[in-house]
Amino acid sequence: QVSHRSANKTNFLLHSCFATVARGIIKRVDPEEERSSVSVEISRLYRQKTHVFVSGGVRVRSWTGNIKMPLQCRVKSGEGEFLFTGTVRFGEAWMGCAPRYKDFLRLYHEAQVQGINPCHVDTD
Repeated sequence: QVSHRSANKTNFLLHSCFATVARGIIKRVDPEEERSSVSVEISRLYRQKTHVFVSGGVRVRSWTGNIKMPLQCRVKSGEGEFLFTGTVRFGEAWMGCAPRYKDFLRLYHEAQVQGINPCHVDTD
């Protein structure tokens, strides 16, 4: 039987299986009626199937983009690095509430040790 804490940890890690996975910071948040429009700067792009994030150039290892997040996430700019995960629907990138990258990393490494990691993310 899986404990509630274990199940939550696994669900948290399952987000790394999404079509779009990136690490970065929130630059600007514009609340709209049913969602927040969030401008982000990505320092590490793990996976994207469509061009949600645009490269800053050959010499610059960063990407920028706009994503949509649920209002209940209450995201703010300048609060550290986050792991953004989600999918593209009708040409818009929809992300779930983003965990802090350091929290994701801690759980990811714990899950690796326990052998319950659902998806691989290169954390170097």
